[in-house]
Amino acid sequence: MAPRLEEIAPNVGGDVFDEYGRVIGVLVSFSSNVDGFVEYVEVKITDRGIERIKGDRIKVKDGKVIAIPVWKHKAVQLIEALDRAYRRRKALESISGNELPADVVDKLRRKLDDEIKKLKIKAEESKKEIRERISEIDDESLHVASAIALLQMTYFAGEVSERNYTRGMNHLRKLKNSLADEKEDAKKVLDKLEKTIEAATSAGVPVKKPVQEKVSAPPAKKTDTLMVKIED
Repeated sequence: MAPRLEEIAPNVGGDVFDEYGRVIGVLVSFSSNVDGFVEYVEVKITDRGIERIKGDRIKVKDGKVIAIPVWKHKAVQLIEALDRAYRRRKALESISGNELPADVVDKLRRKLDDEIKKLKIKAEESKKEIRERISEIDDESLHVASAIALLQMTYFAGEVSERNYTRGMNHLRKLKNSLADEKEDAKKVLDKLEKTIEAATSAGVPVKKPVQEKVSAPPAKKTDTLMVKIED
């Protein structure tokens, strides 16, 4: 859910972070609806113009404005939608024999199956995007490692002062850690997405069956017992 304008307004002019601690720009403006929820924010990317980010990709945590990555936002939405669709389908199966018209149940089942098929296609696309992002992170991490090696070489060669070496190394280490955090998060989201998709070909997501009230059997009628004496 998008944040409210009361949360965003105090942060205008401040930094906007991603979920891994990196500053992506400065919050310069925003739009909100009459209900007070943020529709989108305008973020000035350092020396690269303005980027518009939708409100549902924004959250405020510990006073910081945080933008959720596109790949993660899309994957989380798909996981939630697939999980909901599977639960509804399983619930439909559990009520299909409750004296409901077969055509009504079949219509609902077909609609759910069509929705699940569409969601699975989107989920496969999302998986591809996450894998591509993981590959990009690996390339970026290799680049950072190369920059660290170069900085260390020039420092130990006496070409860079200790003060400048420390400043540069702090930035590189922070970037290295952020990339590692994003990669770990991407792998977790990918794993969860794959398991959610797999549920489509399995028994589905279990749901609680409605509790059936027990109906007490009526007491048995008393009958007179006929005593018969059998003589030898």
